[in-house]
Amino acid sequence: MNSIFTTKNIKNLKIKNRIVVPPMVCFSFGGQDGFVTEENIHHYEGMARGGSGLIIVEATAVNKKGRLSKDQLGIWDDKYIDGLSKIVEVCHKNDSKVFIQLHHAGLRTSKSINEDTITSSDYDNGKVRARTMTKDEIHSIQQDFLDGAIRAEKAGFDGIEIHGAHSYLLTQFFSSKVNKRTDEYGGSLENRTRIASEIIENIEGKVNPNFIVGIRMGCNENDLETSIAMAKVFEDVGVDYLHVSTGFDNTPINIELPKDFPCNWIVYGGTKVKENVTIPVITVNSIKIKEQIKYLLDNDLVDFVAVGRGQLADHDFVNHIRDENYIDECLSCSPCKWFSDGRNCPRYE
Repeated sequence: MNSIFTTKNIKNLKIKNRIVVPPMVCFSFGGQDGFVTEENIHHYEGMARGGSGLIIVEATAVNKKGRLSKDQLGIWDDKYIDGLSKIVEVCHKNDSKVFIQLHHAGLRTSKSINEDTITSSDYDNGKVRARTMTKDEIHSIQQDFLDGAIRAEKAGFDGIEIHGAHSYLLTQFFSSKVNKRTDEYGGSLENRTRIASEIIENIEGKVNPNFIVGIRMGCNENDLETSIAMAKVFEDVGVDYLHVSTGFDNTPINIELPKDFPCNWIVYGGTKVKENVTIPVITVNSIKIKEQIKYLLDNDLVDFVAVGRGQLADHDFVNHIRDENYIDECLSCSPCKWFSDGRNCPRYE
């Protein structure tokens, strides 16, 4: 069990153990105007008290017109700093480090938020339609990410995570399935990742040197080999860690998993990225039991393990592992009740 409870640094920030709360949007918890509510604070306080070394606060909108829903948390204005700082306070009080994920939905933006949805290139799959962004719009949204990072630092967060996965705006640039641009933001991998590289460079020039800047990315963008190359681009531009998940879609990587590997292809993709970079890597997806966590850490396959539904089901998940106590395991409801309203989860307290 020692591997789980060893400390690990991300740059100069010491994390007390290797278990992470990944960013998971709590639909219906936030206010209709994007403000933090008491329910948000209670939610994060519970998991911080439960022992997680690092908490990454859910996808938080950098632009009012790029939200998933009206109750998604916001960081596009200074008026949100006070509420967000209350989340930071309860996490730090319980000795958890805390980042916040900065997000723009792009073509996934709810039409109830914005009819004029934007993405890297004109897109229409019969269900979703969005138009090509102009360069001015690209630069404006890059500024939104920078402003969001500055507000996060003012709120007291230890760092930020740029959301470049799960089919949202930045992955719509990374993916050649969507990005058909012929300018400097399309074509080669260097060009497709340029929007994020410039955001990272802009942020690092405006925040404290010890402030952490990471990115969530896919291991299948558009395949594992390309994703590894993308990870190296982000490392070279200066990110402090990588959080590896899925990209624009859930097309599995074309690789056979070892027979004894206890997790899925997404987690395995994270371990392969880890082999090719020197910065810390967080892996994630359907990791729910201590045996999986120990396998990944004991074999030095990743630096941190993100446990989502396991910690939603049992806020004391980490402490229960440490103390060898009973864990209220996720019941694997289909669909997950948290995707609509976390209060409907059978394990919700």
